Amino acid sequence: MGDEVYIHWEKSYEIGNPLIDVEHRLLMMLFRKLDIAIKTGESGVTVVRILNEIKKFADFHFASEENLMHEVAYPDVVHHEVLHSRLLAQLEVTIGRISKKRELPDDLLFFLNKWVLEHIAREDQKIANFVQNSPKRPVAELIYPEYLGPLVFTDSPEEADNG
Repeated sequence: MGDEVYIHWEKSYEIGNPLIDVEHRLLMMLFRKLDIAIKTGESGVTVVRILNEIKKFADFHFASEENLMHEVAYPDVVHHEVLHSRLLAQLEVTIGRISKKRELPDDLLFFLNKWVLEHIAREDQKIANFVQNSPKRPVAELIYPEYLGPLVFTDSPEEADNG
């Protein structure tokens, strides 16, 4: 399953919350970095380091997303936190398997791609829809344009670089 999986960002993955969308892009960039490392034959040590980078960023991102849910009183926050815990546990198991056996599981890239497609498309979209219509607003939402503007309010990466 490895080589036919191509991990990349698509605008359709955006959920409409600037903070979460930027974090999703960064997470996808790390998945792509791993994809490239595997396909170019980088060492197992390098692959494990990238997986640890992904795990640490995912942990940060999940905390950020969970804070957002609490800030707007998202009703399904506990369920979503459980999903996050499961994803991190799966990632931890995968890292352990690779570290101990020094081999890549065939389904690693498939797992990461599925994570993005299913979790972002289904679960995170529910959060975004709720946030859009919630009378309670995220803490510091008004500063998003100041810090995220060049990354979010453009149509292409080239525009963001020139902004």
